[in-house]
Amino acid sequence: MNKFAIAAIAALTVASSGVATAEPVTLKVALGSPEPTIWSDQWRRYEQKVEEMSGGDIQLDLFYAGQLGSMGDTLKSTLSGRVDMWSGSVPILSSVSPEFNTLTFPFLFDSDEQVTCVVPKMLEKAQEVAGKKYHFLAFQPIEHQAMAGSEPITAPEMLKGKKVRSAPSQSSINFFQAVGATPLPLPAEETPSAASTGLVEAVNFGLAYAMASGLMQSLPVYTRADLQFNLGATIVSPRTWAKLDEDQKRIMTEALSVIGFEQSTREILDFETAMMDKLKEMGGEVIFLDDSQKKAWTDAARATWDQSLGELRGDAGAFFEAVKSAKDSCPS
Repeated sequence: MNKFAIAAIAALTVASSGVATAEPVTLKVALGSPEPTIWSDQWRRYEQKVEEMSGGDIQLDLFYAGQLGSMGDTLKSTLSGRVDMWSGSVPILSSVSPEFNTLTFPFLFDSDEQVTCVVPKMLEKAQEVAGKKYHFLAFQPIEHQAMAGSEPITAPEMLKGKKVRSAPSQSSINFFQAVGATPLPLPAEETPSAASTGLVEAVNFGLAYAMASGLMQSLPVYTRADLQFNLGATIVSPRTWAKLDEDQKRIMTEALSVIGFEQSTREILDFETAMMDKLKEMGGEVIFLDDSQKKAWTDAARATWDQSLGELRGDAGAFFEAVKSAKDSCPS
């Protein structure tokens, strides 16, 4: 048999076997999380699982916080295809999909158990919101977002007249304005320097990120007025997703099992506890609210929901109804 016949038979064998022949790919991933943290640990697990399932044909090139630019800048780069994947906070993604802003409403959830029940139920709705702008891959838990200051902040009226770093979401801005503060929606990457120079007097931030970024050296009192359970999201550039074959898409999706939402939330809650202990060792304070104090914060926050919902573009009303329906089906 001549070499041309052998080559033809080999080609037919491969074609009939249905074996994927996609080229290996390396995906550039912009992450909002700093390193080393619980979030970077989770991403390394995902990276390893993708590589394992693909036999090394899919490689993730991870760039942690600030290496490729701010979360806002790298989100734009992902939408345009210059970056393949983006993982950052939902408030940042809300600039593109305002419906997601409803997930940042202050005191939206009644408990951590409710968070782990509700958020995974919103995946299909989130993919509908993404449409063709990007491929929505997953929600991730980030952490509780409470108040850092130079003194305890046990009542919302204590913020009156203060300059407060707010999350860059309209719902957070509305809340701080409602209690008489001046909200400054600074990017997370710029917040520690703003606190050290006195540009802000209090910060709405997560403790683990605050500790990792050095913020708590300037504002060493952390009050667990947990306005939000901050959420993150992972998306894929529409250009990149279109280039992947079906098996590669399956791998990218199924590999998420190693960073499942409930498991990741438990890890983050443990990490928060470790960070509270570390802050105390450094001479800082962690303040917990009693029931009456928490009610005052909750009432003040939820009074702003209607205003925030009315200001949102897109189909925010329908998305929020889906959130409330999921909450009704979950334990409080």
